[in-house]
Amino acid sequence: MKILDGRIARASLMKGLAARFAALAARGAPASLAIVQVGARPDSTAYVNAKKRFGTEAGAAVKHILLPEGVGEAELVAEIRALDADPAVGGVIVQLPLPDGLKSRQAAILAAVSPAKDVDAITGANELRPATARGVGELLDFYGIGLAGKKACVIGRSALVGAPTAELCRERGASVTVCHSKTADLAKETAAADVIIVAAGKPGLVGAAHVRPGQTVVDIGISREGDALVGDVDAAAAAPILGPDGALSPVPGGVGPMTVLALFENLADLCENNHHE
Repeated sequence: MKILDGRIARASLMKGLAARFAALAARGAPASLAIVQVGARPDSTAYVNAKKRFGTEAGAAVKHILLPEGVGEAELVAEIRALDADPAVGGVIVQLPLPDGLKSRQAAILAAVSPAKDVDAITGANELRPATARGVGELLDFYGIGLAGKKACVIGRSALVGAPTAELCRERGASVTVCHSKTADLAKETAAADVIIVAAGKPGLVGAAHVRPGQTVVDIGISREGDALVGDVDAAAAAPILGPDGALSPVPGGVGPMTVLALFENLADLCENNHHE
């Protein structure tokens, strides 16, 4: 079985991305990403730190704004808008999830980011693809896995992950079925697919009963069980069924590294678009 290792794929693309950031800096328009985090939730902090490390490696500056968990909506929005208006900032993201007190206002808070700085492509008002979907596409490209004429089953409907990933598959010529964790007879839907992409956030949702030999399975899900990070696929159960002609992305180390890469590729796109010579 082929392992779709996002760390290897990302390393192969890093040189090109670093060259783009170097070119921007040479033009006097260095790339800078601002990350707004509310509260010191450990998993969110870990994700922010991973972005900081990657930014340093790629040649982009990362500004981390940590606000207290009890911050009000007005103060948070004011911070986002100030960053959005700062010409030295090329992209702005709000680290999700927000604390419970702000979750009901999430859409309004995220809307404070203008399309010109929306590196996460949350507003849908620029031409960027959300980072996870872009990362999935580049992971498949790296391993030479095409989608044209194939059947794809995408499990998960979220606006930031599931929906744009399904759209990616359609654009590449796949016939797409969109499911979710409560889909009746999920195993029937997944078994009919050539490619399964699962982003439900339900550990072990896809197991031996859901796969058949030769399929490609891309696991976007990530959850914490104790000290371990786990995906939506029971890899130990699925791998023997997929067999030598199958492919599976691991968690961690599969889509995650590609998502961070794609976020900074989006940043490069925005900076280049906003700093035409």
